[in-house]
Amino acid sequence: MNDIPIDQNAKIGQVHLKVSDINKSLEFYKSFLGFKIVEQTDHSVFLSCDGKLPYLVALSTAKPLDLTPRAGLYHFAILLPHREDLGDFLSHLLKHKDTIKIDGFSDHLVSEAIYIRDPDNIGIEIYCDRIPSEWKWNSNQVVMSIEPLDMEGLLAESTKSWNEFPTDTSIGHVHLHVSNLAKAKKFYSEVLGLSNTASMKGALFFAAGKYHHHIATNIWLGEDISQASPESVGLDYFTIQFSNRDKLGNVIKTLESHKIDVNDLGDGSFSIFDNDKISIHLTIQ
Repeated sequence: MNDIPIDQNAKIGQVHLKVSDINKSLEFYKSFLGFKIVEQTDHSVFLSCDGKLPYLVALSTAKPLDLTPRAGLYHFAILLPHREDLGDFLSHLLKHKDTIKIDGFSDHLVSEAIYIRDPDNIGIEIYCDRIPSEWKWNSNQVVMSIEPLDMEGLLAESTKSWNEFPTDTSIGHVHLHVSNLAKAKKFYSEVLGLSNTASMKGALFFAAGKYHHHIATNIWLGEDISQASPESVGLDYFTIQFSNRDKLGNVIKTLESHKIDVNDLGDGSFSIFDNDKISIHLTIQ
């Protein structure tokens, strides 16, 4: 663990995705999921819950689909504020189950989750947390599992038809394919200063503060995968937001002390790459 832990209030901000067809993706993200357009150009679109800043997801066009197994996004996770919201979404999803690719449903003890895929097969988790007082910790490790989701219980919580994401929806975490867990742990824990909060076969979980995880890494594609490519369909980059400039500055100093290239983007944010060339932007909330 880094001597200087990351800002305890740091969180995931936005996810920027590369897609093969903006219009086809918009039909999914806007018409099915319920995102609203904040801004749109010829080659990109920015989406939020209400059509206002801050945006949560950005889409831009990529080169033709690259099927090379490579580091990058396993899924990004959209955090809903209440259990009834997840019930509303589940009811909505089941009405469209013949047209939406469903990956599964899980109870992780700390949260309840629904897994789907977008038109480019990009993984998306829609989830809600259980209240933190119900999470079980063994020292600094949170107890998580993969259990069947209480579908009937969730549907019973549903109070309205799903049309859009509720206010206070956020990007809860990102889960990444990497080539080496030891290197990932060194980068995300020892360098960035996130706490290693949990592990399971082939995967590690990291968080700021006392959350279950903001970033997860796995080697489920194997350890001979190619590096991430911003030109391919999938993840372009994601952002980590810090609560103030001093705490962001502390991380920048640590990164530079580890000889990691830090690119000043000129707008108060900085870009870095992890060991697998996964792009991360560091910014202020």
